Amino acid sequence: MRFLLKLFGEESAVGRFLNRLYIVTVSNLLFVLFCVPVVTIGASISALDYTLLKLQRGDKHFKVAVTFWKGFKESFKKATVCFVALVVLELVQLLEISWCRQFQGPVALFQYALIGMMVLEGIVAMYLFPVIAAFNGPLKELLRDALFFAFSKPHRMLACAALHAVPVIATYWYFQYLPLWAFLWLLFGFSVIAYLSTRIMLPQFIPFLPEVDICGDIIRPGQEDDPNIVSGEDDSGDDFDEKTLHEMMKYGL
Repeated sequence: MRFLLKLFGEESAVGRFLNRLYIVTVSNLLFVLFCVPVVTIGASISALDYTLLKLQRGDKHFKVAVTFWKGFKESFKKATVCFVALVVLELVQLLEISWCRQFQGPVALFQYALIGMMVLEGIVAMYLFPVIAAFNGPLKELLRDALFFAFSKPHRMLACAALHAVPVIATYWYFQYLPLWAFLWLLFGFSVIAYLSTRIMLPQFIPFLPEVDICGDIIRPGQEDDPNIVSGEDDSGDDFDEKTLHEMMKYGL
């Protein structure tokens, strides 16, 4: 019995792995659920990044649903505006590419410039939603920060791009296994990609982020000498009470 407690205890390697697996899986399920209204996809991406960044900076037990909802609520306006703008822009560019392919000569070559712009927008979006999750500030500054983080370390950017592209290409290439792919994406596919990509981005973020305690919560002034304080475990209204449920209903959830 003592051996099993030591093997599966919260502080053991197995216990920490199971805790992370639980958080990654629940975060993925919440992400899929919150994406159902479609227009909330951007905020859901930022909420997923917020939860997984907190996990990586604290690596302790926290309320996954509460943390996800907090990230969703705080990033809703900015992330939704960015998501809608990106979708509209991509659709317009796809129409322009289709139009360019009807011609020959310089007009037809313009489609490659449009494809390059779409790739650039995808790279910016890949960093923009984690930046919204990690930092506060006007949308213009967050967009500038996303560009800075993306192109200041090209090798990290390429690694993140591969993490996002390879699973999608594999799903399309082996489309005959769609039920298996659907199960994997639903269970943990999105959160694993987000976890790994934010893990690559985090070393770039840390110099600009406030210090946190062992649970990933910001250490407030006067708490510097006690880094074990868990500021997120109080009773300040983080639980899913009636007020929280009412707030969720405002977002159509």
